[in-house]
Amino acid sequence: MLKRPLFLISTAFSAGILALGTLHLPFVIVAAGLIFSAAAATAKRRFVLSLLLVIALVGAFRYHIHMTLPPDDVSRFIGTAVSSIQGCVISDIDIRDDRAMYILSVQELTIAGRRTPASGRLMVVHYKPTGKPDWQPPDYGNLVLIRSRLSRPPEASNPGAFAWKDYLVRKRIHAVTYITKPYQIQVVRQSAGNPVTAAAYMARDRLAETVDTALPADEASVVTGMALGTYTTLPDRLLSNFTRTGTLHLMAASGFNCVVLVIAFNFLLARILKFPKKHVHVILIGILVFYILMVGTKPSIVRATLMASLLLFGVLINRPADTINLLFAAALIILMINPADIYDIGFQLSFSAVMALVVVFPAIEMSAEAMRVNPLPARRQANIIIRAAAWIFREGWQGLLTTVAATLGTIPLIVYYFNYLSLVSFLANVVVAATVLPIFVIGLLLPVVGSVPLVGDILAIAGTAITRFSLASINWFGELPNSCIYMPSPGTAGVIGYYILLAAGLWYVRSKFKGKTRAHTP
Repeated sequence: MLKRPLFLISTAFSAGILALGTLHLPFVIVAAGLIFSAAAATAKRRFVLSLLLVIALVGAFRYHIHMTLPPDDVSRFIGTAVSSIQGCVISDIDIRDDRAMYILSVQELTIAGRRTPASGRLMVVHYKPTGKPDWQPPDYGNLVLIRSRLSRPPEASNPGAFAWKDYLVRKRIHAVTYITKPYQIQVVRQSAGNPVTAAAYMARDRLAETVDTALPADEASVVTGMALGTYTTLPDRLLSNFTRTGTLHLMAASGFNCVVLVIAFNFLLARILKFPKKHVHVILIGILVFYILMVGTKPSIVRATLMASLLLFGVLINRPADTINLLFAAALIILMINPADIYDIGFQLSFSAVMALVVVFPAIEMSAEAMRVNPLPARRQANIIIRAAAWIFREGWQGLLTTVAATLGTIPLIVYYFNYLSLVSFLANVVVAATVLPIFVIGLLLPVVGSVPLVGDILAIAGTAITRFSLASINWFGELPNSCIYMPSPGTAGVIGYYILLAAGLWYVRSKFKGKTRAHTP
């Protein structure tokens, strides 16, 4: 408890959320059970258990508050004679082929000719008018008046399909409206909204426009996707092959993006501009927050930013960081803000992957060294070619072990949610992962120096060549026969059983090979 308190605190808080959200019991019943259990533990002088049960109660209460809608929430007016909705656009504009989607913070409804104050969030599905190629939806921050009816989000069409309704509910959105004609929407007042958020959206749009101009279409979709952590720009064939090869996670903004940003800007601020260390760390945290605003508050990038920020803050106050404590501190903060994120697929995959890298990777590396499974030479070579080859082998070997660890940590969730298993994931990730760093860096540099003569041309040529190699690899692996096979969902019991077996396997590896590994110097 004292060594890694945040592990237990976060676990207890999560257990309280799950107890209320999974059992579907009234809050008073769950709360009464937790209070009774905490009192019984206190009576038996099990104070740590009692404290954890109280924390679980707090988690359940936070989830209850989060899921309870106010009396004037817009969703409570579904089925009434709503003729117009007024509110402010508070999200990025997600533009698709035939529509745009954005979130409206509702301020007022017109019902039977009377203006009625309202609150809550509304998902707007705004269809593109036919014959208007220059059509633009409203911008972030605009106050708009929409003449449309309210409806509930549709249920999933098939078992196992993406449940858009559940996704919206986790974001406290319980109503949707559709705009199919231009006259249904009017911009009442144009505003930039929050200036920092608006600047982040402008930087994102600038990056996307620059990359689209500099690179061919397919290559631009990958560079933009990796730089901004999205796969919505990918063509259907490429998206399918990313999925079949198990490399779609490379398109997600995550810890890798944070590491590159921290290293690059730390070098600029500390080494070149000679800023004081404490100022550098504060600026770095600000840059990471700005990047979150650019790419969106997805669980993977929020988790990575929180961990990086806590690490930087710990360095400032001379407190050494424990990775597991950082991971569960990030989880606790995310769930305190939005407890429904515990049911988000991205949240579960992100945390299970990082936990696997922290716990599973060392065990795999330990067993490989103990069994002398290591393709690297035992000493340094004078020949530069051999040393370069050794470096490539070392990075490839580490990449393979990392992929194995992350896959072992996430495979039951992937099968549970997506019902597929990639048979080429290990090799595809090793090959493609080598291109992620240059692609991400080129994506960040193009908007900055892309207009500089020669420099921009070199970046465009390099970006095209590297991305084309990545695309060719993904398409080749993805289109192999049986590269991806269908797997039935193991169910909740199957997922839990898998992780119990994985934990037992890790314990066995550590007990068997502890002390038998050897130091290795390439």
